[in-house]
Amino acid sequence: MEQLPPRADFDNVVALTGAGISVAAGLGTFRGPDGLWTIAPDVERAMHAEYVPGNIDLMWQVWGGMHEQAQEAGPTPAHRALAVVQAQVITQNVDGLHHTAGSHDTIEIHGSAGRARCLLCPWNGPAVEAARASGDPRPRCPRCGELVRPSVVLFGESLDEAALAAAQHAAVSADLFLAVGTSGRVAPASWLAPMARAAGATVINIDPVPGDPGPAFHHQVTGDAQQVLADWAG
Repeated sequence: MEQLPPRADFDNVVALTGAGISVAAGLGTFRGPDGLWTIAPDVERAMHAEYVPGNIDLMWQVWGGMHEQAQEAGPTPAHRALAVVQAQVITQNVDGLHHTAGSHDTIEIHGSAGRARCLLCPWNGPAVEAARASGDPRPRCPRCGELVRPSVVLFGESLDEAALAAAQHAAVSADLFLAVGTSGRVAPASWLAPMARAAGATVINIDPVPGDPGPAFHHQVTGDAQQVLADWAG
């Protein structure tokens, strides 16, 4: 199968997206020979909860830098296409590009690098708001003055229960479920495609490399997601 079925055949499109959808915006993936962990393994300290608060500076360098780069580049044609067709987006990404493209109800299961949360009090808000409240280079909480960190889910931390519940609800409500820029094989995202299929959705993987997408998927569309989705959205 080399193209997506007609959009008009479906009432509720849900798209699960991963790092691959943002590569065209100049953002790299994490795994693989060209992934960030391979090229710069020291940045892995920015991804583990056990190093907080000692890795705060590195967290802002890695996650804050990623968000800044993403906003400068802007959303890709694939991000924009999903917004045009009004797909419900569930993303593993933290770059904020779906919001920028117009998918304002995006479910961010790994959090957002564009937001910050306080190390002391319950404040959680836009990172730019924290930056304005800071008297030093590191963002501080506008409520209590404590240091804040990017509001992303690190290794060793639990996903936000509300975001996960919303993602599961979206998956079982879909009649077309797309996996874009992600294998969908890493939990908890790996649970969503099987849930969608079990609930009756047509489940399709879009991947530039031909292969077996796994038993959760009915089909694979082989091609660049940027072109595939742009063509599909018209």
